[in-house]
Amino acid sequence: MHASALVALLLVLLATRASGQSLWLSEHFANECEYELALVNWDKAPAAERQSFDGRFLKARILIQLGRGVEAVNEISTLLTEADEKRMAEVLLAMGLAQSAARLFEQAEKSLRAAKAKGADIDLVDAAVAEVRLSNGRVVEAEALLRQVLRRAPDLQGPIMNLATIRATEGNLTEAAALIRLAWHLGYQNPKELRKAPEFEKVRASGLINDLIAATTRRCGIH
Repeated sequence: MHASALVALLLVLLATRASGQSLWLSEHFANECEYELALVNWDKAPAAERQSFDGRFLKARILIQLGRGVEAVNEISTLLTEADEKRMAEVLLAMGLAQSAARLFEQAEKSLRAAKAKGADIDLVDAAVAEVRLSNGRVVEAEALLRQVLRRAPDLQGPIMNLATIRATEGNLTEAAALIRLAWHLGYQNPKELRKAPEFEKVRASGLINDLIAATTRRCGIH
């Protein structure tokens, strides 16, 4: 999964924690950046927990993190028919991210606009729109929007990592590494992703993030 996509996915509004000890354990694994284990644990949870609204939403959020956008879209489509007004904004925001992961970029922006209209946080929505545009190759538009978001909310990790992706792609390895470190300091600590993300290959080769790659700390979250 593309690292910038992964990070931006972390910007989804924090959903209500799933009820039940088994699904709590799924969230625990996700918080440790172990999304595959989170999904395996979800599958082992009691049927009543899995079939609840929060249980299905948790599964969709994990699927997004794993880059399984089509499956996440299908899961969220059923939730949209059940969500009340209090939950609609976060479900639409998740739908936009799922559609982006499925490379349904036009539909993704439409869902994100609908999420904003329902009251979703403007910074999270704009960060997600920027991610959609970056994934769609609209780099100049994406960077302009990322910078707007960071002027309003300078501690958002997703936009910082997406800027790092842009700088790394341009060959500006020093700035890319500095942005990665800033995001790490703010809480996005996923050495596994930093080790494998293809867009950071040259940053890794430079040695500028060797300590982060070797770190045992893992903190990602499932939002």
